[in-house]
Amino acid sequence: MTDDDASPSHHPVIGIDLGTTTCTMSVWDGRQPVVLPGPLPSVVTQNPAGQIVVGRPPGDDAQPVIAGVKRDLGSEERLRLRGRQYRPPEICAFLLIELKRRAEAFVGGPVHDAVITVSGSAGEPQRRAIREAAGLAQLNLRRLLDDPVAAAVALGEDDRERTYAIYDLGGGTFDTAIVRIGPEGVAVLGAAGDPQLGGDDFDEHIVGYALRQIRERHHVDLSRDEHVRTRIRREAERRKRELSTVETTVLELPLLTATVSASVPLSRRAFEAMIEPDVTTSLGLLTAALAAARSEHGIGRRGVDQVVLAGAATRIPAVRARLAGYFGLGPADIRADLDPGELNARGAGLIAREFEPAMTFEGARPGLLGANLRLRAEMADPSPAPAADRGPPDLLPGVPAETPADFRPVADASHRALVATLDGVRPGLRAAYLSFVAAIQAAAPDARLAELGEALRDEYGRLG
Repeated sequence: MTDDDASPSHHPVIGIDLGTTTCTMSVWDGRQPVVLPGPLPSVVTQNPAGQIVVGRPPGDDAQPVIAGVKRDLGSEERLRLRGRQYRPPEICAFLLIELKRRAEAFVGGPVHDAVITVSGSAGEPQRRAIREAAGLAQLNLRRLLDDPVAAAVALGEDDRERTYAIYDLGGGTFDTAIVRIGPEGVAVLGAAGDPQLGGDDFDEHIVGYALRQIRERHHVDLSRDEHVRTRIRREAERRKRELSTVETTVLELPLLTATVSASVPLSRRAFEAMIEPDVTTSLGLLTAALAAARSEHGIGRRGVDQVVLAGAATRIPAVRARLAGYFGLGPADIRADLDPGELNARGAGLIAREFEPAMTFEGARPGLLGANLRLRAEMADPSPAPAADRGPPDLLPGVPAETPADFRPVADASHRALVATLDGVRPGLRAAYLSFVAAIQAAAPDARLAELGEALRDEYGRLG
């Protein structure tokens, strides 16, 4: 075995991007931050046995679901599940416990420490709630890292100073900052944000549109049926991603009720009109960040060299077009070369490498260990971990429904082959499959999807 073939040593202090819709992690492998495959949906539900299940939608739509808990952090709201009420930090702790499990399976050893991202606009109550959730998950919280700073750190140091506008539009929060990056590191010159603005709001616009179409065509108002709204919301999220690469799509909604099935056409132009007020709001916050940068540091709109996109919602073409027009920059200066869904996790992983790992959890105040044991006891047992180089089964996502027809057969066949493999001898196929699925989930441009699809087809062909 050559040095290049040797497995890198992963630094057991992890970086976590705690998102409203998905959570992403990275670990330092000695050379770079490695993002763990299979982002964890920020969803907590229960299985038929009444146990807590984290990160997977329920098989039965009737099962209760708690999603987007990040927006509730810092509030006194009680969230009901399993016949009892949970505080938001407890629901967040379920997510962190599962992330800790996955990180330990990936690293191959115990993980006690983490750097966790937080919305730059979050106040002290939200930050305190994340600290509590980390303690409940038995994680030493080494640093709470503002999202725009995490994105800036992920860009790396530069030999000369450059000024960037960070535009971070996630599932439930929006942050923007004007940052200067150079040999001295990252300096925030101005910042603004809204903890209640994000891609989830875009989904709700589509839900409202679909419900209006159903009312007009079927003469029934389903807007108060939460079960129906949940089904439409899931379909809306899928079609929203699809509209990043196509001009029109259709929401397929069979058997919403015993008598109502619906197919609702949706064009990219109609979707862009729905979200235009929200995008305008985000640009107003960007203007506020620039005003602060100008007031304190003399940096205005023309002083911004490039725009860095973070957060999955920035893949929407209209968002990128509005930003290019706002700054008067060309497409090359609206940075799309870095995966916006992974940027904050990479930055958190880079900061995490600066901390020495602890030998154990350090926050052993009275009652905390008992609370952790109670939460873990309520969770369903994780799937048995197979060979280390394959990773846990839940790190191998299924083939997305929006997979292009010309690659669907090879994607299905690759997934079956990987699931059936017990000896872990197909790392090349696994890597090709995960890259292809991630690109579909990210609504990557067609050219990139085709390139990854061909790589997947080549890898699968070698098995024959």
